[in-house]
Amino acid sequence: MIERRSFLLSLGASALALPMLGISADDAAGEPFERALVLSGGGARGAYEAGVIGALAAIAAVSDGSPLPPYEIVCGTSIGALNGWFFATGQYTKLRELWYGISGQNLMRAKRQYAALRDPESGILNIAAAAASLTRLAKNQRAILESEPVSDWISRNIDPSTPLLMPLVFATTNLTLQRPEYFYVRPQGGSGDLSQKLVNELHVTLGPHTVVREATPDLLHRAIFASAALPIVFDPVLIPNPDGNVNEYCDGGVASNSPVGIAHSVSSGADVILLDPPFEPQTSYSDAVEIVFGIYGTMQRKILETEMRNAYFQSVGKRAFEGLGAQEVAHATLGNPTLLKLLETVPITKLRYIRPEEELPVGVAGFDDEVGIGKAYRTGWEDVGHGFTSYDWETFEL
Repeated sequence: MIERRSFLLSLGASALALPMLGISADDAAGEPFERALVLSGGGARGAYEAGVIGALAAIAAVSDGSPLPPYEIVCGTSIGALNGWFFATGQYTKLRELWYGISGQNLMRAKRQYAALRDPESGILNIAAAAASLTRLAKNQRAILESEPVSDWISRNIDPSTPLLMPLVFATTNLTLQRPEYFYVRPQGGSGDLSQKLVNELHVTLGPHTVVREATPDLLHRAIFASAALPIVFDPVLIPNPDGNVNEYCDGGVASNSPVGIAHSVSSGADVILLDPPFEPQTSYSDAVEIVFGIYGTMQRKILETEMRNAYFQSVGKRAFEGLGAQEVAHATLGNPTLLKLLETVPITKLRYIRPEEELPVGVAGFDDEVGIGKAYRTGWEDVGHGFTSYDWETFEL
């Protein structure tokens, strides 16, 4: 039998924990979403994600305009934020059509001074001049590609008035303030507590200073483009802050290319679509660009490993404490309200993932590669037949 004193101590510690962390009991009481879909960044290789989504919808016999169970929230970064919009709005057919037609949109347009680098017929003098311009990029220019083609494409195909079937949360990087930030879009007519729920739960898992903002209709296009604006490739995207200051934003993949941390904060399960196969080391790099992207890839892989391990071990710890009796919990948490708060708020998240077995036949910037995009889409579709793999920290390889 539980001793009355221990039981009261447990209740007292619980009541003390919440105000110390600035979170009310009502805020902490919300149930996590059943399962989140996590969509990674990876440019044109996002065709693989679209293929996975298409196959999942087909297998479940879900039509356009209907949510795909058991998913209740989608979390994305970069191209994953774009794909996530169409998933969250149930536009499965349009997502497929956009990917099969994107190669004809000429989205990756070099700025005039760099255009000769992509045109082998432009002549050696023009190529030399373009190369010289590239060497001055650090001082005189901030990006190689034009932003307008991609920005216009987003504006044409993403209608902020389209009803959402589930929340969408995606990562960006505030370059001005040098920090990750997270935007969310919520279904109309949904729970009025969703905003506070997302803020509270991301604060617990990602840190109390994590910035979480709503991508209101006037900000949606810019916020999604910002999530995909790869540094050096595109100019930073200007977005006003609530305080009226305008900040520069870029690729969410700088801090979280596969936003597992978001999904862990809010859901009991997370299915992660990865765009990289198990790593096969490249022993040499032919130029500076390859070195830069090699470094960038190293950072992203390490962040992904950390986020997945954090979610896994926090869940393991939560399960262990759930196996304790009330008297043992009261003893362990007495005088440690932070521990009790974590036990009450951090969800147990079951992680699963799906990934290509081999390198996808399209590059990150291969939006004009019709054949490669089609093959990547079909690879994603076919890989669903193998199912998702349960994450295990001892066997998972980057």
